[in-house]
Amino acid sequence: MLTRKEMAEKRAAEIYKTSAKVLCEMGYDRASIRDLAHATGLTKAGLYYYFKNKEDLLFIILDGYMDKLLDGVRQISDQETNPGKRLRAFIGFQVELYCKDVHRSKLIIHDENCLSGKRYQIVKDKQRAYLKYWKRTLEQYASRTGREIPELSAHVMLLTGMCNWIYQWYDPKGLLKPGDLADLIFTRFTKGLEA
Repeated sequence: MLTRKEMAEKRAAEIYKTSAKVLCEMGYDRASIRDLAHATGLTKAGLYYYFKNKEDLLFIILDGYMDKLLDGVRQISDQETNPGKRLRAFIGFQVELYCKDVHRSKLIIHDENCLSGKRYQIVKDKQRAYLKYWKRTLEQYASRTGREIPELSAHVMLLTGMCNWIYQWYDPKGLLKPGDLADLIFTRFTKGLEA
């Protein structure tokens, strides 16, 4: 049986998940508090128990998503010392996370700029920290394979972009399974480095 605190945390998570779906499907600017209340089954006043305003809600959603991304690459980095295998694991992690959390995956790309001030900076700092894991791993991969990668930061953005933008075309229920897509991205990217 769940404790009162666990029940409250579960309910908050459900509200944030449903709200992420509404914001993603309607767009941050078009979605109203009324739309969010209707989708979550709460009154507008009831929603304000969970966040102060719509920007605060977006921040909670995106900050939590960035924490999940950072936790994932940290765990992979702690467990995998081979940079090639680590790079492939990063790609697989990001593809799998997209499949499980499509709404927050889209919101981080399209609506992070709706945040302002400190909230925006916190999310941006976490994004930079996340990209440092990729950059360090790609640098180690290049060193281990005897390749020089000019414009390393640009290559990191190209690779993470390949992973981020799959939502435009990829259907996880189709013939190409997430693990196969991750293999394809890894192979195409690393083969491209050989050119």
